[in-house]
Amino acid sequence: MRTPRQSRRITPRTGRLVSPPTRPLRRPGPPPSLLHEFERAGLLDGLSGPDRSARVGVLNTLIEDGASIDDLRGAARGDRLAHLLLDHALSPKGRYSIDDIARKVGVTVDDARRWFRAIGRGASADGTFYDDGDLDLARGLEQYRDLGLDESAIFAAARVLGRNLWTVAGAADSLLQERLEATREHPEVALRYAVEMRRIVDFEAQILAHLIATALRHQLRSDAVGIAGDSNLQVRGAQEVGVCFADLVGFTLLGEQAEPADLGRVAERLDRVATDLVSPPVRLVKTIGDAVMMVSPDPNALAHVALDLVQAARAEGLPQLRAGIAWGTAVPSAGDWFGRPVAMAGRVVTVAPSQEVVVTGEFYDELDSDEFWGEPAGSHRLEGIDAPQKLFGIGRRSVA
Repeated sequence: MRTPRQSRRITPRTGRLVSPPTRPLRRPGPPPSLLHEFERAGLLDGLSGPDRSARVGVLNTLIEDGASIDDLRGAARGDRLAHLLLDHALSPKGRYSIDDIARKVGVTVDDARRWFRAIGRGASADGTFYDDGDLDLARGLEQYRDLGLDESAIFAAARVLGRNLWTVAGAADSLLQERLEATREHPEVALRYAVEMRRIVDFEAQILAHLIATALRHQLRSDAVGIAGDSNLQVRGAQEVGVCFADLVGFTLLGEQAEPADLGRVAERLDRVATDLVSPPVRLVKTIGDAVMMVSPDPNALAHVALDLVQAARAEGLPQLRAGIAWGTAVPSAGDWFGRPVAMAGRVVTVAPSQEVVVTGEFYDELDSDEFWGEPAGSHRLEGIDAPQKLFGIGRRSVA
């Protein structure tokens, strides 16, 4: 039997007749018995035509991913079908138990559990909860050990990474929740997101790896400068740095009057403003509710950012901001900083007037007098500091 002419073509180089590429088949729908179950469960009530077909596609996808009819019924009652769909899209099927993970990697079960807890993964006591990605996570512990790194430092770094990854996930979730709320009545729209979600997650993992490598490179350069600048520093990683705390004046009183959601928005705006302003050699270490902490080995750069932050908070309509800065030897550890200038800056900010930047004498001595002016802000007894401290208010000199 001859193939119809319109379904064949001649290749230019060989002159042979070949058939066109086959078109992909449509994904088969659910069998009639399953369709009847959807109907009996009330999952298709009020739907017809394209809307009904789209909903059937969503339900069938969830069933194929392991959801039960009861799961679907409960999710539909709570308008959570879209959430359930995305949850399944982001949940690879588990293949390994914690014992399997430990055996394959060559670590003890206790070490595997401790590592997963530190990094924020969670340690399941039983069942095949883990997948190949978890296997790679566990191998990371052995790779760190093979490098000869200190055991306590490995787990300390893992805890910091775990805490911050949850923060990143929370920020991404807030964006996704906004879209899910908009499609609450139409979970089939979420099917398009689910199809691409794993690819997006993999892509963001590549971005995260690049950003971590870049930040680590900057940190290593900063460490090298600190070591070269003071050969007398005996503590590993110790550096001469400026430490700045900036906080919102009256935030505690605001907390007694405003709703928690409003407080969260104020804190988020402060975090956004600080993040927008900070760039190397200044580093934003952390935000703590109504305050931010920054460090830098460059006193002039840190002073500029502190003054910019005070001005930006006012322009943003935030409660009035104040900043305190100290200078001295500090030690980085697990993403945070410790040492006398950290404690000192935390005390200085408590006596700084609103919308001003107040610094210690040591920090003032480090500033370029051509760029900044300073005026005495009095001698203060600061909590936890033995001797009275002479402080200075600073500002930028006008440029002609």
